[in-house]
This record gives sequence, C-alpha cells and structure tokens, in this order.
Amino acid sequence: MDEIGFLKKLHEEELRDLEVSAPSPAGLTEVEVCKPELTAALREIRTQYESIAVKNLQEAEEWYKSKFADLSDAANRNHEALRLAKQEMNESRRQIQSLTCEVDGL
Repeated sequence: MDEIGFLKKLHEEELRDLEVSAPSPAGLTEVEVCKPELTAALREIRTQYESIAVKNLQEAEEWYKSKFADLSDAANRNHEALRLAKQEMNESRRQIQSLTCEVDGL
C-alpha cells in the first residue's frame, strides 16, 4: 500500500512537471482556429432564431387579428339580436296594454 501511494504521488508530480514544462501550443491554436468558426456558427444560429422570432410574431399578430375580427362579428350579431329582442318586448307590451284596455272596456 505504501509503495502504491508512493508511485501514485510520483506519477502526479511527473504529470505536474509535464504540464508546467510543456504548455500545449496546439490546444491554444485549436481554440484560436475554432474561434472564427464558432463566431460564424453563433452568428448563423442567431440569424435563424431572429427569423423564427419574426415569423412567430407575424403569425401571432395574424391570429390575434382573426380572433378579434371573429369576436367583433359575434358581438355585432349579439347586439343585433338584443335590439330585435327589445323591439319584440316593446311590441308585446303594447299589445298587452291594448288588450288590457279592451278587457277593461268590456
């Protein structure tokens, strides 16, 4: 167990020495090379999302306008039905009054 611990510690020290003595320029180069590609990819993704957002906004506005038109039509129909019902009620009142007067006269 002591020998395993010693070998493990020795291995970790060697890894640290390698990391310190040989910084990997290849890794830095890859990051620098990938950076413009990543920027272009992000720009493309952003453009796609913006176009999707514009499309969704237009669809939402169209849906809203159609629903508003439907509700306005329904409100107009209900308003007309209410007006006709009031006219019928007034006509019925007049008939009731005329019949009541006729009954009183008889």
